[in-house]
Amino acid sequence: MPVAREVLPLATLLPRAWFGFSQSPWRCVGLAALILIGLMGPGVLAHDLQRSAWPLLAWLGNLLLACSLLVPIAPTMALLQLADQLLSASVAEPPEHQRQPASLLWLWRQGVALLTLEVLILAGGLSSIRMLSEALSPRSGVLASAVIVVGGFALILWIGSQLLALPLLVHHRHRPLAAMEHSRHLVYSNRLKVLALIGLLLGLNALGLMGACLGLLISLPLSALVLMASCRTQTS
Repeated sequence: MPVAREVLPLATLLPRAWFGFSQSPWRCVGLAALILIGLMGPGVLAHDLQRSAWPLLAWLGNLLLACSLLVPIAPTMALLQLADQLLSASVAEPPEHQRQPASLLWLWRQGVALLTLEVLILAGGLSSIRMLSEALSPRSGVLASAVIVVGGFALILWIGSQLLALPLLVHHRHRPLAAMEHSRHLVYSNRLKVLALIGLLLGLNALGLMGACLGLLISLPLSALVLMASCRTQTS
């Protein structure tokens, strides 16, 4: 019996995202503002503290910089969960598919674990490429260059395969490893559609960067809705 193939509903992503955004625009904009504040606010404050002549303030700046990497994850997970709920409300789903929303603390923990795994894998890949190229460079510069090119290309492919890991974690309540594996299968079985999806996301946020970046307050929620709509795959 053939296994059903998941297909991205590319043609309906943007209309569904806009309809979901219109259901609760101010909540979407508010969460997008929290993401931007979480990305920029603690980092700016940490930079000022690190420049202090007092060792304690400089240490607090380093601690705040480390914490600032975790701060935006909470509003990001909240925005993805809101996008999932708005899309669910826009379509009449069967009772067996309707679930209670997961707690934000659980989503935050799973999101931190997922991003930590991805960062560790990426750092390990970069370190391996560097060590192998340095070992080969005294013997053959061509081989060392080939290792960098092939390894870099493999890492880019892996990063692309994890595009939907976080949205799938929110939508399906996956654990981190299950979300990473599901995203890899989904991306590899929809390569051309994923390229179009990446282009759509880049285009939305390029438009959002206009007007002193205020457009990001709209493009970020639309991007979250597009990603969550991508998790509602069709089977063929």
